[in-house]
Amino acid sequence: MKLITRILDPNPMTRITIPEILEDEWFKRDYKPPVFEEKEDTNLDDVEAVFRDSEEHHVMEKKEEQPVAMNAFELISMSKGLNLGNLFDVEQGFKRETRFTSKCPANEIISKIEEAAKPLGFDVHKKNYKMRLQNVKAGRKGNLNVATEVFQVAPSLHMVEVRKAKGDTLEFHKVPSSTKFYKNLSTCLEDVVWKTEEDMQEMK
Repeated sequence: MKLITRILDPNPMTRITIPEILEDEWFKRDYKPPVFEEKEDTNLDDVEAVFRDSEEHHVMEKKEEQPVAMNAFELISMSKGLNLGNLFDVEQGFKRETRFTSKCPANEIISKIEEAAKPLGFDVHKKNYKMRLQNVKAGRKGNLNVATEVFQVAPSLHMVEVRKAKGDTLEFHKVPSSTKFYKNLSTCLEDVVWKTEEDMQEMK
């Protein structure tokens, strides 16, 4: 847990480095060099495949699964993109994807995201711990789609990935309802996002 805490440290000056991680006793246990696949574009194929399987074949709902568990290699490869403070940077505008961590139960995280999205004109499609948020108003390049997924980092710690999966980014900036969606999401999840003691001090 100590290694995970140091990896998730939002302060780049004190966050553990890759060389330090590689020398950690826990990390070196049964270590095998990872092979990463390069991903060019974000898409919703994996999410939509789950929905099609449920809708077309009317598969009976099974007992609810747990969030996908991340291994150490995946966590390290994604840690550079972590944003444990403010969920969205208003000055820099929309980022294609962002991540945050939470100590809340996965079901609660999913419910909070749904609560923020529906009043803003987004249809919500969810299956286990993946969600697809679709703006009902189509833009120049179709409907704006936002994909979210909850991953389990530790038994009491989750990572949430939020990414724009479809739609025109330039038009996205100009759509008031979309901009409001992200501001609202940030506010709605304020009590869900895990904040360190340093973050709490900065907010005072």
